[in-house]
Amino acid sequence: MNQTSVFRQLFSLSRDSIVYGLSLAISQFVGFLLIPLYTSYLKPADYGTLEVLNTTSSLLGVVVAMGLASALTRSYFRSEDDEGRRVVVSTVVVFLTATSLLFMLVFQILAGHISSLLFGSSESTTYLRIIFLSMFFNTGSSVALAVFRAKGQPIKYAAAAICQFILSVVLNVVFVVGLRQGVEGILYASLITAVSVYVVLMTNLVRQVGIQWSGHQLKALLAFGLPLVPSNVGGWILTMADRYFLLLLATEAEVGLYSLGYKLGLVIQALVVGPFMLAWLPFLFSIAKEKRAGETYSRVFTYYVMVALFAALAISVLAKEVLEVMATDAFRDAYKVVPLVAASYVMWGCYDILAVGIYLEGKTKYMAVLIGVAAVLNLELNLLLIPDYGMMGAAGATLASYALLPAGAHLISRRYRVVHYEWGRAIKILFAVTLIFVASIFVDRSYSAMHSHMSTTYAHMIVGVSKILLLLCYPILLYAIRFFRPEEIHMIRTLARAAPGYVARRLGRKPNSPDGPADTGG
Repeated sequence: MNQTSVFRQLFSLSRDSIVYGLSLAISQFVGFLLIPLYTSYLKPADYGTLEVLNTTSSLLGVVVAMGLASALTRSYFRSEDDEGRRVVVSTVVVFLTATSLLFMLVFQILAGHISSLLFGSSESTTYLRIIFLSMFFNTGSSVALAVFRAKGQPIKYAAAAICQFILSVVLNVVFVVGLRQGVEGILYASLITAVSVYVVLMTNLVRQVGIQWSGHQLKALLAFGLPLVPSNVGGWILTMADRYFLLLLATEAEVGLYSLGYKLGLVIQALVVGPFMLAWLPFLFSIAKEKRAGETYSRVFTYYVMVALFAALAISVLAKEVLEVMATDAFRDAYKVVPLVAASYVMWGCYDILAVGIYLEGKTKYMAVLIGVAAVLNLELNLLLIPDYGMMGAAGATLASYALLPAGAHLISRRYRVVHYEWGRAIKILFAVTLIFVASIFVDRSYSAMHSHMSTTYAHMIVGVSKILLLLCYPILLYAIRFFRPEEIHMIRTLARAAPGYVARRLGRKPNSPDGPADTGG
């Protein structure tokens, strides 16, 4: 496998990541699009109730899913023929349908007790029963989406996400604006969306794979998937627990600021980290037996760090300006936590890449241990930092906890698969990002001086343009510090020359011609 083959593999990974990115970006956009709607038609207490309900649903969903979506991907690639793959998928469908139905019925019975535990009364019992129904249908849909990933069908994955997005927005407007049903209306909109997506996806999936069962396959699936449950629960703690600590140790206003800043920092998860992770596991398993797979894994890590850190940098540098457009003055300070949150999610992606050996050998129990340790560290740091530093302490605790994950994954993974990562190049990327971020801080501080000599609008415009120019310096700075290799520079030039013809072919005259960029190489 020569350099051209490596680049072709990386092009395939990046192409799938972009398509998955579209679907996740759309899902993320739903949250942003509906913020003005929710805040206009819900009281703050109602919005808080909705957040607690969604948080509870995400936790229970992790438990009900049993890590079988990830296990399905692994077993799918290990099956030697199409019939074996159909058995794997059908086994997951049958097992998860039965178990998630059982979980849902138990949760329905306990809904009143859970409401009392969360809210101090049984008033939210109906709300909980609705989200438990939605959870059942979402669990089933997740299997069909996992199959799209395993088959390398990101277009179908994205199409499902787009349809879900449109239906969700329309139903939210109907129930919240038209019928004015508040929290209950939002939950019903989610339930109807979940049912609709489930019916379409599962009908099509069952038609393809039939109803089959393999106890042997189920045992292998659970052996891989169940150890992921504690790690996924730990991931939930890493993501959500700090809200409860802020509420307990700081103020409700601090929770609101942190949540908004966190949501903005989370954009990197939708645009870069999440899409990459969706494409990464199928790619990881698909090339595992190739002679130079290690070199490809190493190059993936380098390029991921280059793209993800730049995305985190852009979100962090422009966070203040974004919030000035999206939020009122009361929420402007939320920008302060964005860099720490965005960096945390970059670490999350690094963790997944550096766990190559763990994934290939099926040693997912170590991932559970790592997430558990990081979750405990997160809880302790929240207790220690929030009383004195408020939301910045919560953000710092998040970054420290997430930074532990890739370090631990790399140390453990080396026992099973040695990959020689390009640490020197990663340091160069970090240097470039840090330099630009520090420069952006000085640009921000110059705003006060400019504001005293010109209008607010012009001062904001100059600051915004200056920050964008700083971001555009990123590839130039990488080139200046000799980050790029000769073959990469050659590939960039080749792609640039091929791009116009490639776009022309795609737009009309030769739709069936080979993919231009994929066929070029050093």
